[in-house]
Amino acid sequence: MVATRSVPKDPAKVERIMQAAMHAFAAHGYRDAKTDAIASVAAVSKGLIFHYYGSKQGLYMATVQTATDTIITTINQQIFDVPDDLVTLMVRSAQYKAAFGKDHPDEMKVMIEAYGALERLPAKIQAQIKILYAKAMAISREMIGRVLDKMPLREDVDREATIALIMGVYNQIFMEFQAYMRENNDVQSMDDVEWVVSRAKAYMGILEHGFVASNLKSE
Repeated sequence: MVATRSVPKDPAKVERIMQAAMHAFAAHGYRDAKTDAIASVAAVSKGLIFHYYGSKQGLYMATVQTATDTIITTINQQIFDVPDDLVTLMVRSAQYKAAFGKDHPDEMKVMIEAYGALERLPAKIQAQIKILYAKAMAISREMIGRVLDKMPLREDVDREATIALIMGVYNQIFMEFQAYMRENNDVQSMDDVEWVVSRAKAYMGILEHGFVASNLKSE
């Protein structure tokens, strides 16, 4: 069998397509965004979009990947100062995402739909986004480990088990966010889901300090 040789993509056209697609998917969502309109704004043919990305699904995934890469790169440039506790980690994470949303509103809207309203997307896209989510969780896991290394853990506490427990809280928050997104279609930015930040801070505070009141009276 003769292998099909891929044709190099024109970087300038790729950039225009990504900009047009990012805005279209942010404004209209996956289902209502039109590839005809994206091609028109990008000043390319619709056929070229399908040649580059294979399908609308392929274009959408490339757009989500671009938005994900952008926020990871942006945040990673700012998190060199590792906080001393988990609650501060959650607050800083929320602050970074809020700032990112203000500077990159289209990318944030695309990510909110992709990760928050996952079940509304085609099955193939869901599977691919779950892979991206796993990679994002790996980054979070690494940061949590760095925070724990600065905290005075009890000698009887297993570090890896603690990280796994914290990641379980992260997943719980993500599931609550998805449930909220299924009921609300008008989420535009992190400001619209401020309750997620408050919930995350509360969960991390309980996890870090416990939920049983200390008995201060000597027996």
